[in-house]
Amino acid sequence: MQLLKIVLLFTATASWAQEFTLSGHFEGITNKEIVLKGYEGLNEIQLDKSTTDTSGNFKLKYPANYQGAALIEILQGKKIIVLLNGENFDVNWSDLSSTKSLKFNHSYENQTFDHGISLYQSTQAKKAGITSLLPYYESEPKKRLFFNAELQELNTVLMNFLNELNPESYALYYLKLKFLCTDLQLSLKRYPERIAELKNEFLKLDFNHPKMIHSGLYEELLQTYITVVMDREDNYSLLNQATDSILKSLSTNSERKQNIAEYLFRVYEKRSLFQASEHLALQMLNDQNCSLDIKHKALFEQYRKMANGQKAPNIQLNINQSLYDLKNKFKLVVFGASWCQKCTEEIPQLAKFYQNWKDQYQLEIVFVSLDTQKQDYQNFIRDFNWISICDFKSWDSPVVNDYSVFATPTMYLLDANNSIQVKPISAEQISAWLDLHAR
Repeated sequence: MQLLKIVLLFTATASWAQEFTLSGHFEGITNKEIVLKGYEGLNEIQLDKSTTDTSGNFKLKYPANYQGAALIEILQGKKIIVLLNGENFDVNWSDLSSTKSLKFNHSYENQTFDHGISLYQSTQAKKAGITSLLPYYESEPKKRLFFNAELQELNTVLMNFLNELNPESYALYYLKLKFLCTDLQLSLKRYPERIAELKNEFLKLDFNHPKMIHSGLYEELLQTYITVVMDREDNYSLLNQATDSILKSLSTNSERKQNIAEYLFRVYEKRSLFQASEHLALQMLNDQNCSLDIKHKALFEQYRKMANGQKAPNIQLNINQSLYDLKNKFKLVVFGASWCQKCTEEIPQLAKFYQNWKDQYQLEIVFVSLDTQKQDYQNFIRDFNWISICDFKSWDSPVVNDYSVFATPTMYLLDANNSIQVKPISAEQISAWLDLHAR
């Protein structure tokens, strides 16, 4: 009987430990849905949702095994960050127009986080103020010495604060990430001399660590680092170092590695950092330990098979004519479909430039449709005067596979010899390239 009681007590304790409670009160928010969202890498995940009662009170649950940052979504555009790490705690917000009235009770993690952010902001404001005064005291060495001593003192404030925190707390991990991200942003204007130091801190990050995965800072960290280094003379060296470091840290998680690589690839492409996207693509293609799925293989194959300077595959346009038969000085191959919303926005823009490109640069457009219905295809192309083809096989079309197309719209600008010149993303970019290279 005693053994049975022990078993039952253990079972009850284990069951209770499966989740923790976040209670709260938001003044004036009654009968409204409250959603608790966590993070899984680049994605948000819903942990729980509830509805405030007539007094603005609510309760939310979160899993015991979730250690990380989360968002409480209150109203559209109104969110607060909370840290979750095995605590039952309360959050009260008496005035939603001011974060000063936001209070956490029974939560070491969130009180520490709140204090850490406040301390960071105050020290940064003081440092900025002192730094702005220094030029006015060039001829007064005693005062400059005083101000520099104050700056050195301020530089130790955050370090001392972090050193005193519980080493197992999530707040310590999260604050270090947040400070790194903000310091990188500030380095562009205030502290350019710190970029090398901050770069080394970034390269040490483990993007596969559970604390990082649940931080919600994946995107902010990646975007910030790219922004900071992209305009430097050694930008590609710094970007490639980051790419290699991130991919290495994700080596044991193939799925996450492919998703993060895809995200970085798209950011590099969007910012015209083509050498960085090429380096990333080749790293992924040559990685023997990462089995790429069909989507990602097509994405990265562009830089092996469809790189600038490579000869584009031929396309049969009709019984008597192929892409290679066209004698135009330039050829723009466009992949799209009527069901692709971005195509319905971007491809009609090409029509506005088409006649000018044809007259001025001897350019012809070949549109390859991924439509599956004949009527949809015909309705979509009826106002386009260029060459259009469709085999109604969508993603299974041999032409789509030959060109490693993974998304629509996709465009390739070719020269007279069918050599790929550029993979443009808009009509404006095509015009700019032609103005620069085709005169």
